[in-house]
Amino acid sequence: MNLLSDSQWSALEPLVKKACPRLTPLDLVESQRRIDLLTAKIQSRHWMDRVAAQRVVIGLLDKAGIQKVA
Repeated sequence: MNLLSDSQWSALEPLVKKACPRLTPLDLVESQRRIDLLTAKIQSRHWMDRVAAQRVVIGLLDKAGIQKVA
């Protein structure tokens, strides 16, 4: 499981909100700072396949300057 730290999540969250407007505040809470759950939420709300959702998340992580997730 890829879990983001609080500081990483703080940097990523505004980018996710802007790029994925269909996500609800509850979706963000339910993702629990986990990359896999965030990807699933984006996939579900934006009606895209898993690979496309992963690309969105990877792009946002890159944009936020988050290199490696432990």
